[in-house]
Amino acid sequence: MKSLRDQGLWPWWTVDGFKLALFRPLDSLWHALDYRVWPNAHWFMHAESILVFAATAFFAALLYRRLLGATVAAGIAALIFAVDDAHSTDIGWVANRHAVLSTLFGVLALVAHDRARRDGWKPGVFLAPLALLGAVFSGESGLSALAYLFAYALFLDRAPLRSRAVALLPHVGVALVWFAAYKLGRYGAAGGAFYIDPLRQTGAFIRAVGVRLPVLLAGQMAAPRADVWILWPPNETRSLVSICLLVLLVVGGGIFAVLRRDRNAAFFALGMVLSLLPACAVWPSDRLLLFAGIDGAEGRTLVVVSAPDSMIVNTVMAAWVNETAPLPSALRVLSTAVGGTLKVGRADDRTLSVTLSDGFFRDPMATVFRDMQKAPLRMGDRVPVGAMVAEIVSVTEDGKLPSRVDFHFDRSLDDPSIVWVVWEKTRFVPFVAPKVGETRDLVVVSYQTAVGG
Repeated sequence: MKSLRDQGLWPWWTVDGFKLALFRPLDSLWHALDYRVWPNAHWFMHAESILVFAATAFFAALLYRRLLGATVAAGIAALIFAVDDAHSTDIGWVANRHAVLSTLFGVLALVAHDRARRDGWKPGVFLAPLALLGAVFSGESGLSALAYLFAYALFLDRAPLRSRAVALLPHVGVALVWFAAYKLGRYGAAGGAFYIDPLRQTGAFIRAVGVRLPVLLAGQMAAPRADVWILWPPNETRSLVSICLLVLLVVGGGIFAVLRRDRNAAFFALGMVLSLLPACAVWPSDRLLLFAGIDGAEGRTLVVVSAPDSMIVNTVMAAWVNETAPLPSALRVLSTAVGGTLKVGRADDRTLSVTLSDGFFRDPMATVFRDMQKAPLRMGDRVPVGAMVAEIVSVTEDGKLPSRVDFHFDRSLDDPSIVWVVWEKTRFVPFVAPKVGETRDLVVVSYQTAVGG
């Protein structure tokens, strides 16, 4: 972990003991094949994702037809699934292909299970668990298929209870295989607040469900979009949850009567709610990805004075690696500013001072690397990162976040081995370090502007 932080692949505030290891073997193998066989055919990688989603939409339509019959309702449900704007980022973001792939396998598991239970199709007894295995080994979201299988046994399977339970045992076995692989491979998350590991942080996960589930449900059923969570002020989360609960109350009141008399509706409703539980381990979002480019830093230390998001530069670094482009010798992201004021000063020849009126780590992605409630940075703390030391000089009035950090380098800030950049509107631009004793006010770019232009 220390070596990654020293190189700058993880930011300076990454907490000791940080861990982020996601278990997605099938998806990872597919990406590895892509970059081994056709590394520069980006259009083909996008085409692959589109084809996977097209297959998912096809089998989802088949599932709707099997459950609802050849009806208008089945057709509308299939159309809504195919054109839902929440799926657009999953399709367009190649790195998020795991979500589409796990959904495809999950839907296949449901179709095969339904045929086995409803039509007595014997191959389905084996194919359904096999498809579920593909779902969970494609990504953590594949666990959501278990929710629909449970809801199926509860509402749609008309066999005796013992027979229903026996039919679910192979799927429970698949879940146990996944769990064993997850544990033996030492996968999981630790140290940050963005991701929660339900297996290691059970209490925190249960609390997160109470806050995040209403936002996800409201985004799925009506409004607002789940992405609003990222833009909502962190200290006003309760107001967002209250709005979402109100939306759910209004929408839910209209469908409650339907759920009581329609077993299909009850199946979909319970499956939807339970399937969102795994998603509560991460901040609610419809998934956003922003790509940016920086040039001229090969072999030198690249210092990002401020950016609207903690992961933007890392995304660029990953692209450079894929393209075998020259890399900086080290990367330093000093701050992420999404609101308030930003002042940059120079205390001495080797020290840059950054002051944020709203405090550091306000952008959502900053919490990936450190949970400030569990591992706060206090005034006087010094964090060594390679040849740089970050010193906490002052904190916000509530004492929760640093407000001024002095960055001490091992050489003059004017040394040509350092390349300085800062975010402006929708891209990085060159930055010239201030003179000793000088302080500058920099423009804070909102996340909406950075993403939308």
